[in-house]
Amino acid sequence: MSAQPLEIRMAHLEGAYEQISHRLGNIEQRLGSMELKFEGRLGQVDGRFAQIDARFAQMDGRFAQMDRKFMWLIGLVGSSWITTMLAVLYHR
Repeated sequence: MSAQPLEIRMAHLEGAYEQISHRLGNIEQRLGSMELKFEGRLGQVDGRFAQIDARFAQMDGRFAQMDRKFMWLIGLVGSSWITTMLAVLYHR
């Protein structure tokens, strides 16, 4: 056991605990401010994702319209080809 009286050792421990408490309080404050900044950035990211989702929805509508036009084009080309083949075959 140490030769120091119990009160002195307890005072050292209390001082150490106060320092630890102060340091943890500072860390907690810094983490709290970082959390607020992070939440703000998270809101910005959510807004950007909403914009991207809207653009993808717009592109989906355009692709659907292009698909319909392509099917009409294939139908016209196919019917023209069939008409031409029938005209060649039944020309005699």
